[in-house]
Order: sequence, then structure tokens, then C-alpha cells
Amino acid sequence: MDKLQLVKAFLDSLQLRDGQAGARADLVAEDVVFQGLAKIPGREAVLQRLTAGDTGGVYRDVAWSAPELDGEDVKVVGTLPPGAPTGGLILVVSVTGERITAIRQQPLFGGTPPPAAPIKLTDELKTLVDNALATRHTMIVAYVGPDGQPILSFRGSTQVFSDDQLAIWVRNSDGLLLDSIQANPKVALMYRDHDTKSTFQFQGRAKISTDEAVRHRIYEKMAEAERNHDYARTGVALIIDLDRVEGWLGMTPDGPVGRVRMLRGAGK
Repeated sequence: MDKLQLVKAFLDSLQLRDGQAGARADLVAEDVVFQGLAKIPGREAVLQRLTAGDTGGVYRDVAWSAPELDGEDVKVVGTLPPGAPTGGLILVVSVTGERITAIRQQPLFGGTPPPAAPIKLTDELKTLVDNALATRHTMIVAYVGPDGQPILSFRGSTQVFSDDQLAIWVRNSDGLLLDSIQANPKVALMYRDHDTKSTFQFQGRAKISTDEAVRHRIYEKMAEAERNHDYARTGVALIIDLDRVEGWLGMTPDGPVGRVRMLRGAGK
């Protein structure tokens, strides 16, 4: 059979259910490589990835397009049904002779986002934010300057203040951030861990707090390295009322896992 027929026959075999013959191992080279976010070498490991109860479900559930040539390779798109968290996946398959030698996968964007929950930061999210500086994943803050230009800055003092609030200690009380939020309090923050692929965006409205108890709490909670930049405590306490929190705790070749979607007022 030609490349297109071979790939179709293999993908069809991945969709067979209990009691039917399994994946067509005879169509796969012994040294085949699967490449998604992680690299998996060897026929046995690749077939396990494509057929196991947890990781193989997506290949059983997608509707495959007709394979088409993409240079020397074969490309095929698998679309998940409406309501799925992702749109599906795209495979680029290399074939040598009568065997599949490589399968490269990327996600197909789309899908239905999970239902929004009210904003209540989980313990896991709180730990990520509070330890962002210590784990070398310093939070990035975005705000809009007086001239309408978006500005990004790293803020090592970023911390959780309550279940639906973050806080920042702003050392420069005459800085652009404080001037900017007086005109436009909307801000966004980003957390990203390259190793785990944990990624979260926080959106909300920033406000200055002059309450001495609040100032003391924020100053004392931030990392010592940050406190050492402001021994005199001349900084400003900034509270961020969160309106949206979205992201995921990790990423697999099939898409994000541990997805989070919180909106202020959701469920009311």
C-alpha cells in the first residue's frame, strides 16, 4: 500500500474498541519516534502512548481527516467532537518503505473552555504565586502607561493577599506603575514554569492601600531579597482585585491538564 493508505490503516486501528484487534504494530518501525512536547522512542513505548487507557483516548475519539501528502511526509488532522476541551490534534507522519518511522504531533486549537468558576485561588495556585521568585519564575505585570502604551515589568514581590486578591510591594513610590493605575487600574499578571509548562494569567484592578496593617503584612510576606531593597519601607502597597484567572498546571501532547478558569461573578 502507498503512504496515504498505510497511515490511514494505522490510524483506523487506533480507533478499534474492546474485543477488536489492536493497533497495527506491523505498520510501525521498531525504532519509530513519537515527538510531541516530549520525545518517545521505540515501537513498544510509542504504541503504549497511542493506545493506553489514559493517553490513548484522544486517538479513539477524534474524527480523522483524509491523510494528505506534506512533502515527503503525511499529514492528518484529528478533530474532537463539540464540547471537548481542545479542538483535537495534527499528526505529521514519516513513512519509510512499509513502516512508520516518526510521528510528530501538535495540538489543534479550539475546543470548549471549561465552565467558569467563581474566583477562589486554590492552595496550589497560591503556592505557585507566593514562591514564584524563589523558584525563578518571577511574575510579570502588565499595565497601561499614561500615553496608552502597554508596559511589562517583573515584580518579585507579587504575592497572594486573599482568595481573590493579589498584592505587590512597589518600592518606587514615584514610579510609572503607580501613576498609570490612577488613570487605568486594569492590570494583568503572568506566571510561567518552563519545565512543568504550568501557565497562568491573572487579570484585575489595582488599587493603593495606605492601611498600615496591610502595608506591614505585604512587606513582611515578600521575600527577604525584596525586603532588602527597601529597608526603610518607603514603598507602596498595591492590592489587585482579581476579575479573571485562567491557565493550566501542565501540558501533555494532547493539550493542557489541570485547566483553571475563574471569573468574578461566575455562578451568580
